[in-house]
Amino acid sequence: MASVDCPSQIARPGGTTMGTAIPVPALRLGSSVQRAKESFGTGGGGTSNAAEFARRRSLGLPIAPRTFDVAGSALPAIYAPEAAQSVSGFYPYQRLPLKTASKGYWPNGLIYAQPASATMGRIAALVLTLSRPPAAKAKLRITPAWKTNEGVCQRQPGIDVFASAMSFEQLRRLFSPSGCNWRQLAACKPAEWPRGQILFVQQTRGGVGYEHRWVDYDMLAAARFGNRPKVHR
Repeated sequence: MASVDCPSQIARPGGTTMGTAIPVPALRLGSSVQRAKESFGTGGGGTSNAAEFARRRSLGLPIAPRTFDVAGSALPAIYAPEAAQSVSGFYPYQRLPLKTASKGYWPNGLIYAQPASATMGRIAALVLTLSRPPAAKAKLRITPAWKTNEGVCQRQPGIDVFASAMSFEQLRRLFSPSGCNWRQLAACKPAEWPRGQILFVQQTRGGVGYEHRWVDYDMLAAARFGNRPKVHR
């Protein structure tokens, strides 16, 4: 988050919609997944990843997540940790390679699923890189900033935020520099927790696509504060 001396810039474009739908119906928020036994997370550097690769290979375990065929009938296989593993507010996204049916999105995604039973889970968050941003206006746009060692403010590409269940002021509070915010959900009390589904869109650093992050905060809240989602087959 930006420091007090180098604040982020927040604008109000005036949008009221959710921006754009997830282009793969089987990956829409709330959809069912099979619970995989192996985790293929996003963390770790080159050395740790190489060591984990060697460990899996020596034990005869899968060395890469299963590619999901978006045109097939099988459910995606996703590692879905118990809610207790996510109470810190940091959610362990899993890598999701895609056999794509469209050039409108990249073949690599990230997904977070919650357990719904011993064998099934439900998608609570999804990250895909699309070739274009939503045509609709965002409800809020934030341009994050930070101060360099030389005391100069540096700014990242702006983040467009789409949410139909939250007001502009509620979204604005999500980007406060301390306390309950989108980076520190563990600091949020039930009354402060974000509501409904939210879409965050930001241009990639290479400038060749737009990262879309869809999150169902009602699902996260249900797991965080004691209720398990139901299975939808």
